[in-house]
Amino acid sequence: MSLTQFSMVEELAYLVKDNLPCKHLVLSMEDMLVHFLQNETSLNGVLELEPMNPYNRLLLHRLADIFGFSHQSIGEGDDRHIVLKRCEDTSMSV
Repeated sequence: MSLTQFSMVEELAYLVKDNLPCKHLVLSMEDMLVHFLQNETSLNGVLELEPMNPYNRLLLHRLADIFGFSHQSIGEGDDRHIVLKRCEDTSMSV
């Protein structure tokens, strides 16, 4: 794990420190991302997540950074959600 990845992991841990629902979200999304990376065989490697509130999107953007996904939020209001795309830096070695 690089120093940058370590810093990102520390930041994410701090953001969810005393918030059990957010911890659960991050851990379940981490499992989903690992599963996606192990099983996604299509060339585009795109994963579109469900709409969620701004704070949860922030957490998942941080998680996407740790895994090395390209990511962006799209949509408006209650339909705003994250789209992740596998890229050459995407890895499970965090």
